Amino acid sequence: MKGFSLEMRVGLFAAVILVVLGWATIRVSDKTAVWGGGYELSFDVENATGLKKKAPVELAGVAVGVVKDIELVDSTKAKVLILVNDRVKIAPDSEAVLRTRGFLGETYVELLPGSSTAPPLEEGGEISKAFRTGDVNGIVAQFSDIAGDIKAITANARQPTERIVANLDEFTAAIKELTVRNTDNIDEIAANMAELTRELRDLVAQGKQDVQDAADQISSITGKIDRGEGTVGKLVNDEGTVEKLNDSLDNLNSALGGFRKLETEFGFHTEYLTTSEDFKNYINLALRPTPDKAVLLGLTTDPNPNPSHVERTTDVTVGGTTTRVTTDTATIDRGKILISAQLAKSFYDFTLRGGLIESKGGAGVDLTHGPFDVRFSAFDFSTRFGERPHLKLLGDINLTQNIFLVGGADDMLNPVQKTDYFFGAGFRFVDDDFKKLASMSSASSVFGK
Repeated sequence: MKGFSLEMRVGLFAAVILVVLGWATIRVSDKTAVWGGGYELSFDVENATGLKKKAPVELAGVAVGVVKDIELVDSTKAKVLILVNDRVKIAPDSEAVLRTRGFLGETYVELLPGSSTAPPLEEGGEISKAFRTGDVNGIVAQFSDIAGDIKAITANARQPTERIVANLDEFTAAIKELTVRNTDNIDEIAANMAELTRELRDLVAQGKQDVQDAADQISSITGKIDRGEGTVGKLVNDEGTVEKLNDSLDNLNSALGGFRKLETEFGFHTEYLTTSEDFKNYINLALRPTPDKAVLLGLTTDPNPNPSHVERTTDVTVGGTTTRVTTDTATIDRGKILISAQLAKSFYDFTLRGGLIESKGGAGVDLTHGPFDVRFSAFDFSTRFGERPHLKLLGDINLTQNIFLVGGADDMLNPVQKTDYFFGAGFRFVDDDFKKLASMSSASSVFGK
């Protein structure tokens, strides 16, 4: 580099350094946690302030993706699209949380893994639970509200003080007049207080001995317990009894632990029977101690139930000859409430159940795939009076998280009438829905005030 002066060499070296730094900056800014391809997921959040495109997505503190896009939905919520590494599988009951690093750090998305054994979310899947933790913006908003309140208090405090001073003068004069008028009463009250004090002193002196006697008795009882005397003493000092009691408490806690995690689902739906031209209504309650086990309870009103048979045998005597006559009486109780109580166990997309179905013994199998459900039930297997088992095939599709449509065929083997094809609709609520309704009602009452 003989042809270049010292200044030119330094300038050229500085230019090369700037180009390398610029290239490295661009490479680092474009680098994401998605290597070898990824798949898109989305979630809705009330407030996405501070969240930018290409913000990191982390799971257990490890970057697993980036924010791809943020858009407004229904002018009320923000929909966040994230790109997740193909090697990372997200359970359907996972949660998304918007967090902020430090006091003025960047906003990023943290995924809280779920515990569901259902298939993981795929391309285009949606994370149903998303929320935002406290951040600087919320703190600033709270300080702004506090400052407004202080300002209002200060404004009120600036009112003229002449009225306050006048009120104090009037109050002092009234107190003085009241004191002068009631001097005799005050002296009498003082005398009564002195008398009451003397009586209390005498009462304390009398009760002192009683307290001492009670303390001696307590000391005697505790001494017997320490020496292992009596039932309580044996219970406290017998290690075997204590171990059995601890084991019993552990077993009780274990049994109650499952009920503390109990998930509740309440639902109602109605079916219009095209053959009977009437409505059949269902109220259902599902109790799930675990995701794959459930207790299913229900009440049903059937406008066209199968008849109940009552058989009576009587002896008829005619001309000295006795003949035994058997009569069969069939009755239909259209206002009767039918009860269902079943135990259910899930295997992948299938659920097997059995127990009491519409007040009759029976069993069924359900298939759940996405928003679609297909349920088949067989019950009432009595055939003594020519009946056939009651079969029912029902399908439903979810329109929203809480509203669904139903349709199918009921009592397909009934020899007396044609198959009752039906259609209808219903709704269902789970624990989270009840919590949302409770929070909405609380908010309504607050704003109502």
